[in-house]
Amino acid sequence: MYLNGKPNFSDVELSTGNLDVSKVESRINEKTKFMVPVHYSGNPVDLKSLYEIAEENDVKIIEDAAHSVGAEYDSKKIGSCKYSEMTIFSFHPVKHITTGEGGAVLTNNKEYYEKLLSFRSHGITKENLKGESSGDWYYEMCELGFNYRITDIQTTLGISQLSKLDRFVKKRRKIAKIYDEIFENNPFFDTILENENGKSSYHLYPILLKDEFKNKKGEIFSKLREEGLGVQVHYIPVYLQPYYQDLGYEKGLCPCSEEFYKKEISIPMYPSLSNEDIEFVEEKLFKVLSQYK
Repeated sequence: MYLNGKPNFSDVELSTGNLDVSKVESRINEKTKFMVPVHYSGNPVDLKSLYEIAEENDVKIIEDAAHSVGAEYDSKKIGSCKYSEMTIFSFHPVKHITTGEGGAVLTNNKEYYEKLLSFRSHGITKENLKGESSGDWYYEMCELGFNYRITDIQTTLGISQLSKLDRFVKKRRKIAKIYDEIFENNPFFDTILENENGKSSYHLYPILLKDEFKNKKGEIFSKLREEGLGVQVHYIPVYLQPYYQDLGYEKGLCPCSEEFYKKEISIPMYPSLSNEDIEFVEEKLFKVLSQYK
Protein backbone atom coordinates (compact mmCIF):
# COMPACT_ATOMS: atom_id res chain seq x y z
CA MET A 1 0.00 0.00 0.00
CA TYR A 2 2.89 2.36 0.76
CA LEU A 3 4.15 1.71 -2.77
CA ASN A 4 0.74 2.43 -4.32
CA GLY A 5 0.21 -1.26 -4.98
CA LYS A 6 -3.16 -2.96 -4.52
CA PRO A 7 -3.27 -6.08 -2.33
CA ASN A 8 -4.99 -9.02 -3.99
CA PHE A 9 -6.01 -11.40 -1.20
CA SER A 10 -6.06 -15.16 -1.77
CA ASP A 11 -7.83 -17.72 0.40
CA VAL A 12 -6.45 -20.20 2.93
CA GLU A 13 -6.83 -23.91 3.63
CA LEU A 14 -9.30 -24.67 6.40
CA SER A 15 -7.09 -27.50 7.65
CA THR A 16 -3.99 -25.34 8.20
CA GLY A 17 -4.81 -21.64 7.94
CA ASN A 18 -2.04 -21.44 5.35
CA LEU A 19 -2.35 -20.09 1.82
CA ASP A 20 -4.28 -22.49 -0.41
CA VAL A 21 -1.77 -22.84 -3.24
CA SER A 22 -4.39 -24.40 -5.54
CA LYS A 23 -6.28 -21.08 -5.57
CA VAL A 24 -3.33 -18.77 -6.09
CA GLU A 25 -2.98 -18.83 -9.87
CA SER A 26 -6.52 -17.58 -10.39
CA ARG A 27 -5.65 -14.50 -8.30
CA ILE A 28 -2.64 -13.54 -10.45
CA ASN A 29 -3.06 -10.90 -13.15
CA GLU A 30 -0.76 -8.92 -15.46
CA LYS A 31 -0.04 -6.42 -12.67
CA THR A 32 0.99 -8.98 -10.06
CA LYS A 33 4.60 -8.41 -8.95
CA PHE A 34 5.08 -10.62 -5.93
CA MET A 35 3.35 -13.05 -3.55
CA VAL A 36 3.66 -12.99 0.23
CA PRO A 37 2.77 -16.39 1.74
CA VAL A 38 2.46 -16.48 5.53
CA HIS A 39 3.76 -19.54 7.37
CA TYR A 40 0.84 -19.43 9.76
CA SER A 41 1.49 -20.62 13.33
CA GLY A 42 5.01 -21.73 12.31
CA ASN A 43 3.72 -24.34 9.83
CA PRO A 44 5.40 -23.88 6.41
CA VAL A 45 3.37 -23.19 3.28
CA ASP A 46 3.80 -25.56 0.32
CA LEU A 47 6.64 -23.42 -1.07
CA LYS A 48 7.71 -25.76 -3.85
CA SER A 49 4.28 -25.74 -5.49
CA LEU A 50 3.99 -21.99 -5.00
CA TYR A 51 7.42 -21.49 -6.56
CA GLU A 52 6.34 -23.39 -9.69
CA ILE A 53 3.37 -21.03 -10.06
CA ALA A 54 5.58 -18.01 -9.47
CA GLU A 55 8.07 -19.14 -12.12
CA GLU A 56 5.33 -19.72 -14.70
CA ASN A 57 3.92 -16.23 -14.10
CA ASP A 58 7.18 -14.30 -13.60
CA VAL A 59 6.21 -13.38 -10.04
CA LYS A 60 8.56 -13.13 -7.03
CA ILE A 61 7.96 -14.69 -3.61
CA ILE A 62 8.62 -12.95 -0.29
CA GLU A 63 8.03 -15.26 2.69
CA ASP A 64 6.31 -13.85 5.76
CA ALA A 65 7.98 -16.08 8.34
CA ALA A 66 7.17 -13.96 11.39
CA HIS A 67 5.91 -17.13 13.11
CA SER A 68 8.51 -19.48 11.72
CA VAL A 69 11.99 -18.93 13.08
CA GLY A 70 13.42 -22.44 13.42
CA ALA A 71 10.83 -24.14 11.20
CA GLU A 72 11.88 -26.32 8.26
CA TYR A 73 10.66 -27.01 4.74
CA ASP A 74 12.12 -29.50 2.28
CA SER A 75 14.82 -30.36 4.88
CA LYS A 76 16.04 -26.74 5.00
CA LYS A 77 15.45 -24.05 7.59
CA ILE A 78 12.87 -21.44 6.74
CA GLY A 79 14.98 -18.43 5.81
CA SER A 80 17.23 -20.28 3.39
CA CYS A 81 15.28 -18.53 0.59
CA LYS A 82 15.47 -21.66 -1.57
CA TYR A 83 12.10 -20.85 -3.13
CA SER A 84 11.88 -17.12 -2.50
CA GLU A 85 13.65 -13.81 -3.02
CA MET A 86 13.45 -12.79 0.62
CA THR A 87 12.21 -14.05 3.98
CA ILE A 88 11.17 -11.84 6.88
CA PHE A 89 11.37 -12.81 10.56
CA SER A 90 9.87 -11.15 13.63
CA PHE A 91 11.69 -10.86 16.95
CA HIS A 92 8.73 -9.52 18.93
CA PRO A 93 8.80 -10.65 22.60
CA VAL A 94 6.29 -13.47 22.03
CA LYS A 95 8.32 -15.00 19.19
CA HIS A 96 10.81 -17.88 19.52
CA ILE A 97 13.74 -15.52 20.01
CA THR A 98 13.47 -11.81 20.69
CA THR A 99 15.31 -8.53 20.32
CA GLY A 100 12.57 -6.71 22.22
CA GLU A 101 10.94 -5.64 18.95
CA GLY A 102 11.69 -5.56 15.24
CA GLY A 103 12.88 -8.31 12.96
CA ALA A 104 15.14 -9.21 10.06
CA VAL A 105 15.10 -9.73 6.31
CA LEU A 106 17.05 -12.61 4.78
CA THR A 107 18.05 -12.89 1.12
CA ASN A 108 20.59 -14.64 -1.10
CA ASN A 109 20.37 -11.84 -3.67
CA LYS A 110 23.27 -9.38 -3.39
CA GLU A 111 21.35 -6.59 -5.12
CA TYR A 112 18.45 -6.90 -2.67
CA TYR A 113 20.89 -7.09 0.24
CA GLU A 114 22.59 -3.85 -0.70
CA LYS A 115 19.23 -2.18 -1.32
CA LEU A 116 18.03 -3.25 2.12
CA LEU A 117 21.15 -1.87 3.78
CA SER A 118 20.52 1.48 2.13
CA PHE A 119 16.78 1.43 2.80
CA ARG A 120 17.22 0.86 6.55
CA SER A 121 19.52 3.87 6.92
CA HIS A 122 17.93 6.87 5.18
CA GLY A 123 19.12 5.76 1.74
CA ILE A 124 22.69 6.68 2.72
CA THR A 125 25.77 4.82 1.51
CA LYS A 126 29.56 5.09 1.46
CA GLU A 127 29.91 2.51 -1.31
CA ASN A 128 29.27 2.59 -5.06
CA LEU A 129 29.40 6.38 -4.97
CA LYS A 130 27.96 8.40 -7.82
CA GLY A 131 30.21 11.38 -7.13
CA GLU A 132 33.85 11.86 -6.16
CA SER A 133 34.73 11.31 -2.52
CA SER A 134 36.05 14.32 -0.62
CA GLY A 135 37.53 12.20 2.17
CA ASP A 136 36.83 9.39 4.62
CA TRP A 137 33.81 11.27 5.97
CA TYR A 138 32.10 11.43 2.57
CA TYR A 139 28.75 9.73 2.04
CA GLU A 140 25.85 10.02 -0.36
CA MET A 141 22.08 9.80 -0.05
CA CYS A 142 21.06 8.12 -3.29
CA GLU A 143 17.41 7.27 -2.56
CA LEU A 144 14.70 7.67 0.04
CA GLY A 145 15.01 5.41 3.02
CA PHE A 146 13.93 5.01 6.63
CA ASN A 147 15.57 4.80 10.02
CA TYR A 148 15.09 1.05 10.43
CA ARG A 149 18.37 0.31 12.20
CA ILE A 150 18.24 -2.08 15.14
CA THR A 151 20.28 -1.09 18.21
CA ASP A 152 23.45 -2.85 19.35
CA ILE A 153 21.74 -3.70 22.64
CA GLN A 154 18.87 -5.42 20.79
CA THR A 155 21.19 -7.36 18.49
CA THR A 156 23.24 -8.56 21.47
CA LEU A 157 20.05 -9.90 23.05
CA GLY A 158 19.02 -11.59 19.80
CA ILE A 159 22.41 -13.16 19.14
CA SER A 160 22.53 -14.51 22.70
CA GLN A 161 19.28 -16.37 22.05
CA LEU A 162 20.25 -17.91 18.72
CA SER A 163 22.06 -20.76 20.44
CA LYS A 164 18.83 -21.59 22.30
CA LEU A 165 16.58 -21.59 19.22
CA ASP A 166 16.78 -25.30 18.39
CA ARG A 167 16.07 -26.16 22.02
CA PHE A 168 13.06 -23.84 22.08
CA VAL A 169 11.64 -25.34 18.87
CA LYS A 170 12.25 -28.88 20.11
CA LYS A 171 10.33 -28.13 23.31
CA ARG A 172 7.44 -26.54 21.38
CA ARG A 173 7.23 -29.57 19.10
CA LYS A 174 7.21 -31.86 22.13
CA ILE A 175 4.33 -29.87 23.67
CA ALA A 176 2.45 -29.95 20.35
CA LYS A 177 2.83 -33.73 20.18
CA ILE A 178 1.36 -34.08 23.68
CA TYR A 179 -1.52 -31.81 22.71
CA ASP A 180 -2.08 -33.84 19.54
CA GLU A 181 -2.35 -37.06 21.54
CA ILE A 182 -4.65 -35.53 24.17
CA PHE A 183 -6.99 -33.97 21.62
CA GLU A 184 -7.10 -36.79 19.09
CA ASN A 185 -10.70 -37.63 18.08
CA ASN A 186 -12.21 -35.26 20.64
CA PRO A 187 -15.82 -34.19 19.83
CA PHE A 188 -15.33 -30.44 20.19
CA PHE A 189 -12.59 -29.24 17.87
CA ASP A 190 -9.97 -30.13 15.28
CA THR A 191 -6.28 -29.28 15.32
CA ILE A 192 -3.96 -27.97 12.60
CA LEU A 193 -2.38 -30.38 10.12
CA GLU A 194 1.39 -30.08 9.82
CA ASN A 195 2.83 -29.72 6.31
CA GLU A 196 4.04 -33.21 5.35
CA ASN A 197 7.13 -31.70 3.70
CA GLY A 198 7.93 -29.43 6.62
CA LYS A 199 8.47 -29.16 10.36
CA SER A 200 6.40 -26.55 12.18
CA SER A 201 8.07 -24.39 14.81
CA TYR A 202 4.67 -24.12 16.57
CA HIS A 203 4.60 -20.44 17.33
CA LEU A 204 0.90 -21.07 17.93
CA TYR A 205 -1.25 -24.07 18.69
CA PRO A 206 -4.63 -23.25 17.11
CA ILE A 207 -7.77 -25.30 17.64
CA LEU A 208 -10.74 -25.13 15.25
CA LEU A 209 -14.19 -25.45 16.82
CA LYS A 210 -16.45 -27.92 15.07
CA ASP A 211 -19.45 -26.50 13.22
CA GLU A 212 -21.90 -27.06 16.07
CA PHE A 213 -19.78 -24.97 18.46
CA LYS A 214 -18.44 -22.14 16.27
CA ASN A 215 -21.47 -19.89 16.78
CA LYS A 216 -20.75 -19.99 20.52
CA LYS A 217 -17.11 -19.01 20.08
CA GLY A 218 -17.52 -15.65 21.85
CA GLU A 219 -19.01 -17.28 24.93
CA ILE A 220 -16.50 -20.12 24.90
CA PHE A 221 -13.59 -17.71 24.58
CA SER A 222 -14.80 -15.58 27.51
CA LYS A 223 -15.40 -18.61 29.73
CA LEU A 224 -11.96 -20.02 28.98
CA ARG A 225 -10.41 -16.74 30.08
CA GLU A 226 -12.58 -16.70 33.20
CA GLU A 227 -11.14 -20.13 34.00
CA GLY A 228 -7.65 -18.66 33.82
CA LEU A 229 -6.72 -19.93 30.37
CA GLY A 230 -4.73 -17.40 28.32
CA VAL A 231 -6.43 -18.01 24.98
CA GLN A 232 -6.27 -15.70 21.95
CA VAL A 233 -7.61 -15.56 18.38
CA HIS A 234 -5.32 -15.45 15.31
CA TYR A 235 -6.58 -13.65 13.20
CA ILE A 236 -9.37 -11.44 11.93
CA PRO A 237 -9.06 -11.56 8.10
CA VAL A 238 -7.10 -8.47 7.04
CA TYR A 239 -9.58 -7.23 4.45
CA LEU A 240 -12.37 -7.17 7.07
CA GLN A 241 -10.56 -4.37 8.89
CA PRO A 242 -12.19 -0.91 8.55
CA TYR A 243 -9.30 0.50 6.51
CA TYR A 244 -9.68 -2.13 3.80
CA GLN A 245 -13.47 -2.10 3.97
CA ASP A 246 -13.33 1.64 3.25
CA LEU A 247 -11.24 0.83 0.16
CA GLY A 248 -13.97 -1.41 -1.20
CA TYR A 249 -12.87 -4.91 -0.16
CA GLU A 250 -16.03 -6.90 0.58
CA LYS A 251 -16.97 -9.62 3.03
CA GLY A 252 -16.96 -13.05 1.41
CA LEU A 253 -13.80 -12.35 -0.60
CA CYS A 254 -11.99 -15.30 1.01
CA PRO A 255 -14.70 -17.55 2.47
CA CYS A 256 -12.31 -20.13 3.94
CA SER A 257 -10.39 -17.39 5.75
CA GLU A 258 -13.63 -16.12 7.25
CA GLU A 259 -14.70 -19.64 8.21
CA PHE A 260 -11.30 -20.30 9.77
CA TYR A 261 -11.65 -17.11 11.81
CA LYS A 262 -15.09 -18.18 13.06
CA LYS A 263 -13.62 -21.43 14.38
CA GLU A 264 -10.09 -20.57 15.54
CA ILE A 265 -8.90 -20.22 19.14
CA SER A 266 -5.22 -20.34 20.10
CA ILE A 267 -4.41 -22.15 23.34
CA PRO A 268 -1.22 -21.68 25.41
CA MET A 269 2.02 -22.65 23.63
CA TYR A 270 5.44 -21.65 24.95
CA PRO A 271 8.65 -23.55 25.82
CA SER A 272 8.31 -23.33 29.61
CA LEU A 273 4.84 -24.93 29.56
CA SER A 274 5.07 -27.74 32.14
CA ASN A 275 3.19 -31.03 32.25
CA GLU A 276 1.06 -29.54 35.03
CA ASP A 277 0.30 -26.55 32.81
CA ILE A 278 -0.73 -28.84 29.96
CA GLU A 279 -3.04 -30.76 32.31
CA PHE A 280 -4.53 -27.43 33.39
CA VAL A 281 -5.16 -26.48 29.75
CA GLU A 282 -6.80 -29.86 29.08
CA GLU A 283 -8.98 -29.68 32.20
CA LYS A 284 -10.24 -26.14 31.61
CA LEU A 285 -10.73 -26.58 27.87
CA PHE A 286 -12.91 -29.66 28.23
CA LYS A 287 -14.69 -28.25 31.28
CA VAL A 288 -15.90 -25.26 29.29
CA LEU A 289 -16.62 -27.07 26.03
CA SER A 290 -18.57 -29.86 27.72
CA GLN A 291 -21.15 -27.24 28.74
CA TYR A 292 -22.09 -26.94 25.05
CA LYS A 293 -22.34 -30.63 24.24
